[in-house]
Parts: sequence; structure tokens; C-alpha cells
Amino acid sequence: MKLVSFTFLVTTLTVVAGAYLPACAQCVKYEPSVVTLTGRLSSHLFPGPPNYESIKRGDQKERVIILTIAAPVCVDGGSDAINEPENNIRDLQLVIRKPADWKTVERRLGKRVTVVGTLFHAHTGHHRTKVLVDVTDIRSGTWQFPL
Repeated sequence: MKLVSFTFLVTTLTVVAGAYLPACAQCVKYEPSVVTLTGRLSSHLFPGPPNYESIKRGDQKERVIILTIAAPVCVDGGSDAINEPENNIRDLQLVIRKPADWKTVERRLGKRVTVVGTLFHAHTGHHRTKVLVDVTDIRSGTWQFPL
């Protein structure tokens, strides 16, 4: 009887705990694979050079654009030492190179966008999230990009 009660208790706890653990519904890959992600844009200021500690004490302001996606993703490790595996990623810093994309970002702050690009892992003091997106295209709302 005790064994049956113990087995029932362990099974129940396992099912309940599993329901509350964050799950990655989707795994994506680092560069050169291209990803499409939809989320909300936000702008943040961080301390930059020379010390990366405090804007009030003289460090330069660094503006960073973050894409926050609704469901966390995991990122499979790359073939190099920099692109290490990550789990439960929801915030990704955007690397924006085209002036036209900056115009979209300015218009869409606080709103949904769909971003296409390649992922890479943070490796400098300028990188504020674990995983970043090198943006190749950005559009308003949810948009189906051609394959």
C-alpha cells in the first residue's frame, strides 16, 4: 500500500512540476541559418565606454534595440566556440545595418514586428543579451517572409 501511495505521489508531482517548468517550443540555429522571429520592439540605454558601468559617472550612452518574443526559444550551439547553446531566450538585441530598417524601428517601438536575420552569441561589452540578431529585414506586425 505504501509503495502504491508513494508511486502515485511521485507521478502526480512529476506531472504538476512539468506543467510549471518553462518549455522551449522551438529551437533555432545560429548563423549561417536564417531565422524569422516576431515580437515587440523596445529601446534601452546602457553605459558604454570607457568603463561600461555608469552613464552618471561619465560612460557614454549606448542605445540598444531589443526584440522580445512571446514564447522562449532555445538556440542550438554553433560549430565555433562563440556560438554556445542557450535555452529560454526571449530577449534578443538587434544589430541593424540599413537606414531603412532604422526608420521601421523608430516607427514601431513598443509594437509588433517580424525580423529576419542570423543569430550570433554575445561576445563583446556592447552585446546586452545572450543572443543577438543580425537583421536582414524587418517588417511591421506579423508578416510571412518568402522562403
